[in-house]
Amino acid sequence: MTKPQWKTWSLAGLAVLGSALAHAQAPADLADLVGARGAGGETQMEARGYQMVRATRVRDQSWTFWWSDVQRACVAVATSDGRYASLQSVPAQNCSPGGRSAEAPPQPYSPEVLTLVCYGQGQHATYQSHSGYEWDERRKRYEPMQRMESGTEQFQTGVQFDFRGNTGRVHLTGKMVPPLNSGGNDGWWPLEDVQMGPERITARYRINALNRPQVEIDRQTGSVEIKSSPGFSGRCDHGDWGAGRRF
Repeated sequence: MTKPQWKTWSLAGLAVLGSALAHAQAPADLADLVGARGAGGETQMEARGYQMVRATRVRDQSWTFWWSDVQRACVAVATSDGRYASLQSVPAQNCSPGGRSAEAPPQPYSPEVLTLVCYGQGQHATYQSHSGYEWDERRKRYEPMQRMESGTEQFQTGVQFDFRGNTGRVHLTGKMVPPLNSGGNDGWWPLEDVQMGPERITARYRINALNRPQVEIDRQTGSVEIKSSPGFSGRCDHGDWGAGRRF
């Protein structure tokens, strides 16, 4: 995670938002594994009833997917610099049924039905309140002050897309869901203005009345970008990667 870059904002209108910021959390039974070394984390995952389904890599981070028959849950684990950077629950279809590591056979490309699992780096605004004393030149004395500072924070996360022709939906978790949001439906938001071309897929979704992020997916490289705050960039995996493109 990069260190936030701060700049000063006025306090008015930001205090409520600053106190309402949400933080992504790992599943309750795995929360203590954030920061664990990779090998030790894998041992603990298995001891707690999880089976590793598959692994992939995005830039300098590796992602593993774990299934628990007891919890009936799929968990994505991001490892960076040899330690567990994040653990998050993801839709069950990201894990093979029953936790088996066997991959489903590739499906032929269909313009009407396409599911993409995308992992990478998100970015959102952060706010921090500061209080203390500062010199008042007019009154020639120190006066109490309080101000709000804003910056940006980067984090590892994943999103999922389900396309059905010119309609679809996107699944968001953790810090990809801002405090002010429409609630979605079990983490899913409907996609609008879906355009599925042979080289590129574009769409929008409405996170709230004022925030309508733009989605751009490159079908040849598998790269994805969500232009908004929170924003996201990463890589998507799914399906038959023949014909010179990933999906």
